[in-house]
Amino acid sequence: MQPKNRPELSLSSPLPYPLKDSNTGFIFETDFGLVYEISFTDDSGYLTGSSFSSVDTVFSFTITHLSGQIQHKDPRVESTIISALHLTFASLPLAVITYVCSLDDNQEKARNRLFHNWYLRTGKNYFVKLDHTSADERIYSSVIFRSDNPAREDINNLFFTLFHK
Repeated sequence: MQPKNRPELSLSSPLPYPLKDSNTGFIFETDFGLVYEISFTDDSGYLTGSSFSSVDTVFSFTITHLSGQIQHKDPRVESTIISALHLTFASLPLAVITYVCSLDDNQEKARNRLFHNWYLRTGKNYFVKLDHTSADERIYSSVIFRSDNPAREDINNLFFTLFHK
């Protein structure tokens, strides 16, 4: 299959796909016609009673495959998702982003490994990632925020309290 929307770029290109704004984040289309949405849903309500005066907001992060048939790995999808996260943190430097790996196709453990590897390769010097794993319940979740967030210690403490009871 030939690339659809960016024929000058090969599959090995690390350049992110162009992002289009959506109501909840971004949408992008791959060279092969797959369409994804990267959503950031306001989850600030989960922190009622735990006010971080220096946190812009808390977002739940979701990647949704909207259309097209996935046939092979596309490294540009990774760089696009990472780019969307960087853009979000650039515009809201004090944000906290949470995600839970989808249980679709019983691939939650693989998704967790993949996201962790992305973090190690591209974000460990700039971001803090706190993980919660409950393999018995098939729950793999994380919280990500900038390492210079002034509420870093409070976020660590709240995360530990919520998930390590």
